[in-house]
Amino acid sequence: MSQKLRNSVRHSCESRNPSMFKTWIPAFAGMTFLFMNIPNLVFATSKNVGTSGAQFLRLGAGARPTAMGEAFVGIADDVNALYFNPAGAARLERPEIAATHVQWFEGMDYEYGAFALPTKAGAFGFSAATLQAKDLEKRGLDESYQGKFDTLDAAYGLTYARSLNPTWQVGGTLRYLKQEIDSASAGTWSGDVGTLKKLGDTPFSVGLAIRHFGEEVKFSEEGDPQPTVLDGGVGAQLFRKRLLLGFDLKVPRDNDVKLGLGSELNLPIAGDFKAALRAGYNNSAADAKGADGLSVGAGLGFRQFEMDFSWVPLGDLGDTFRYSALFRF
Repeated sequence: MSQKLRNSVRHSCESRNPSMFKTWIPAFAGMTFLFMNIPNLVFATSKNVGTSGAQFLRLGAGARPTAMGEAFVGIADDVNALYFNPAGAARLERPEIAATHVQWFEGMDYEYGAFALPTKAGAFGFSAATLQAKDLEKRGLDESYQGKFDTLDAAYGLTYARSLNPTWQVGGTLRYLKQEIDSASAGTWSGDVGTLKKLGDTPFSVGLAIRHFGEEVKFSEEGDPQPTVLDGGVGAQLFRKRLLLGFDLKVPRDNDVKLGLGSELNLPIAGDFKAALRAGYNNSAADAKGADGLSVGAGLGFRQFEMDFSWVPLGDLGDTFRYSALFRF
């Protein structure tokens, strides 16, 4: 393209919508900077690998964001925002409730549920997550059989979010953690904070959240830090919101920097029916031997009701499946 033609195109864009043109420039510059620095960030190392407790807090929420590689902190446009970025709850236009069932490894069941209620005073939310394992064999130091026991990991959270202006939201979650192993138990408090910002008239939004920070989880006198993570991301709604893209960088306290990429294609079917196809990549899942970090999923909706499914293979550990239902009042 000649210099004369480039100047002509730029002048045409500015004359039609100068404010939009000026907003797109920093958006693209920021995304370019992030992509140029991904190799340096992703291959950073951490000295704290394997030093966090309450790992069940990392199991995520919702089949929809999981299918999208958990690249959701810059999107946060449904009730699953209570897990990924509490600021997103302030963008909801009506109450939403969702429930997720996950088939985890070794017969364990992971359940997650959330409810969000937008009001004039801000958005309020409640979420709960449980990971259970039952009838585990108890063995002595000499490997003798001593019966069976159960384990339970649970988290119950209260969320509040509000809009500072039409394009900028903030929010936070206060959560109580409870862990039980046979007759031993531990409990403590945890928290999340987040912010979400739409970039003017562009299709882009950016989000930032700090999740799972708080006191150590202690059994007896010994404890482990919570799996705190700094999560930043970009979301983009393209082609009249038919295509949704997400990009996340996660900085956990106990591991290398992680990358998430996600996509969602929305497909109107007929009348009030709609469908969605999703795919993503998350190199947190690629930690397992033989896994490539890919994820896929689909959704089917009718009016205010949605059903979603995701499949995340984890190599030698096996495959995980999530089933979610979401209802908007």
